[in-house]
Amino acid sequence: MFLIFIISLSIIFYFICMEFDTPVPPEPPLSGECPGCSEQVESGWLVCPQCQAVLREICPGCGKVHDRWVKYCPWCKHLNEAVSI
Repeated sequence: MFLIFIISLSIIFYFICMEFDTPVPPEPPLSGECPGCSEQVESGWLVCPQCQAVLREICPGCGKVHDRWVKYCPWCKHLNEAVSI
């Protein structure tokens, strides 16, 4: 009986480990428009490669840094009034 229990735990452990080994496809980066020149920029960029406009700002609601082109802060939902969508 104990041997069956050990074998079942081993099988369960094997399948759990196999689940962790499966590769996860990367998500495409979020993108938006530069507030300076309206070029497409990716989330996380500090400055626009075309016009060197600053693309990150500190949220006045929670103090975390986020992209300037998002309408709402992703952490506290504070409205970014500079974005008109």
